Amino acid sequence: MVTSSLGQLFEQQVWVETGVKYNLNKKLGASFDFTQRYGYDGLSTLFPQLSVRYKVSPWFRPSLDYRLILSKSNTEIYDASQRINANLQFSHTYKRFDLGLRIRYQYSFNRLGESYDSEFDQAWRIKPSAEYNIKGLPITPSFSAEFFYNPENSANGKQFNRIRYYAGTTIELKHNQGIELGLFFDQWINGIPRKRLVYSLSYVISLGAAKKENKKPNKNLRDL
Repeated sequence: MVTSSLGQLFEQQVWVETGVKYNLNKKLGASFDFTQRYGYDGLSTLFPQLSVRYKVSPWFRPSLDYRLILSKSNTEIYDASQRINANLQFSHTYKRFDLGLRIRYQYSFNRLGESYDSEFDQAWRIKPSAEYNIKGLPITPSFSAEFFYNPENSANGKQFNRIRYYAGTTIELKHNQGIELGLFFDQWINGIPRKRLVYSLSYVISLGAAKKENKKPNKNLRDL
């Protein structure tokens, strides 16, 4: 759904993600997930993503993602692009709170689409987050805010151009499975008249040598 009010563009989308995590050992792991994004005109974007992560310490995990993106253009044809994410994930546990900070640099290439979107182009992204572990329940509510910085020499470059807010919960299931339900709210800033509300559903299963130590198999794959 897309509406226009007072010169601002407002969108609503549904994101559906399925994925699997495989732990090679206690430090090295890989993930594969497939995401579909639906807008007012049906399926607007879909992409598979392969991720590799390494546990340097209990509080620091770098990772690398490769993503193949298919996005519907104005001509109803799906344009292809590729993206690489380099991530630094920091975490700290305080009582029942899990605090996190992810710093990501994303680089896209072979971009054939007509319009600019910082999500599918070059960007620095800074994402602080917090989770609360409820005693005796397999439910973990979480909150985050992600800040997008466009480093390019362009009309909207060299500045922060978007903030993405998130609130949701993960639900642990049996056999190292889990689902995540959440809401994203994207707000473009610095003169970009655009907002987006996203309803998100994720499912993930954990496999491999270290799966018994993985207390949160449903954790979003791109937060590794």
